[in-house]
Amino acid sequence: MTELHHGPPISTTWVKSSFSTAGQGCVQVRSHGENEVEIGDTKNPNGPTLHVPDTAWQHFLDQVAAKATEYTGRLQPRFLPDGGFTLTDIERVHPPVLAYTKSEWDTFYAGVLAGEFRGIAA
Repeated sequence: MTELHHGPPISTTWVKSSFSTAGQGCVQVRSHGENEVEIGDTKNPNGPTLHVPDTAWQHFLDQVAAKATEYTGRLQPRFLPDGGFTLTDIERVHPPVLAYTKSEWDTFYAGVLAGEFRGIAA
C-alpha cells in the first residue's frame, strides 16, 4: 500500500551539528512531512531511523539542553559507560535503536545548545 503525503514537500536535507567534523559521525535530523522529524546517524546513512512528531523532538531537545538526568517522553536516550548513548522511541513496537559515540553526543549537545536542531519540521 502506498502512503499518500499531504502538505508541504518532504525535505531530504539532513541537518547535523556544525560542531561535527567531516570524519566524525553525528545525530542527523530532517523533516519527514508536516510536523514529523526523522532522526538518523551520519555514520550509518542507510541504516535505521526514528520518526517522531515534532513535539516529541522539541521535548527531547528541551531535556538535553537542561542536562536532564531522567528523560520523559517518547525519545529515550540510554547513556553508556564509555560516554556514548543509544536513542529509541518507546512508543513504537520493536523500534530501531540508534547508537552514538561520546564524541557524537558532545557535538550533538553543542548543536542543541546553539539551537541548530530547532524548527526542523514544517
